[in-house]
Amino acid sequence: MKAYRSLGTDRANAYKIIEETLNLRDIRVFDYVEQNGSRKPVLNKKETMIAQGKQEQIKAAFQDWIWKDPERREQLCGLYNNKFNSIRPREYDGSHIKFVGMNPEIELRPHQINAVARIIYGGNTLLAHEVGAGKTYEMVAAAMEMKRLGLCTKSMIVVPNHIIEQFAAEWLQLYPSANILVSTKKDFEPKNRRKFCARISTSDIDAVIIGHSQFEKVPMSFKYQQEMLEDQIDELLMGISEAKRQRNSNFTVKQLEKSRKSLEGRLAKLNDQSRKDDLITFEELGVDRLFVDESHGYNDVCYRGQFG
Repeated sequence: MKAYRSLGTDRANAYKIIEETLNLRDIRVFDYVEQNGSRKPVLNKKETMIAQGKQEQIKAAFQDWIWKDPERREQLCGLYNNKFNSIRPREYDGSHIKFVGMNPEIELRPHQINAVARIIYGGNTLLAHEVGAGKTYEMVAAAMEMKRLGLCTKSMIVVPNHIIEQFAAEWLQLYPSANILVSTKKDFEPKNRRKFCARISTSDIDAVIIGHSQFEKVPMSFKYQQEMLEDQIDELLMGISEAKRQRNSNFTVKQLEKSRKSLEGRLAKLNDQSRKDDLITFEELGVDRLFVDESHGYNDVCYRGQFG
């Protein structure tokens, strides 16, 4: 009676419903009709609706039963907490930060102060606030505070080209005595690029502000690029071997092989020393903290730093 009446139907007994439920599927009932010499399933809406009602009844009964026994309840809670609820994200409290040199007329909000603490103590940071939450002041305050504490010597702030001057103005509004170098469009023209990079490298400044397109013109060292490409090729070779071992589709292997050949082509081009560029590389700029505003424009960003 329980299997075919109380918790099931003639078309879908309780055992079938429980099996479907344990596999996270909604119970469905089909009729079969002969069509062109083969059986075609057709959903029986009425029987399906009745069976799904029984399925909900079974779920509710199980939920009532599972927590009734105090010993079982305690055991299950312990299992859940150990497996899924044992890691607590770190919280950052910046209430102790002094912000020496900051404009006394400006007071950062609590979430901004805590975000600065996260940047200082947490390493790589994503400032995923909504528009207007004050990410600019957070990056500026973090850069200046890290310089004051000796955690960095020179920060680079990469922003959209059209807001370079606005960002610099807000920086000086927050820290009027800051010593910052602000790039212009002319600074990254071919004839001026090397001179400006030399200024970044040799100047004793708190930070340099450049645009996205300008940042892309600052090369990484040959050694860094070579190691990065070789590491990516090694990862692809491991992926190809694993795909072949597990007998994945030929399409997957072909795509990985295509990516490998593309990287090997880039590596060969890099190794071609016929073109030598004497421009100062990123590593030679003396920049040890990087902040990127609107970082979603850099999906494949390789540099380590703080992203806003």
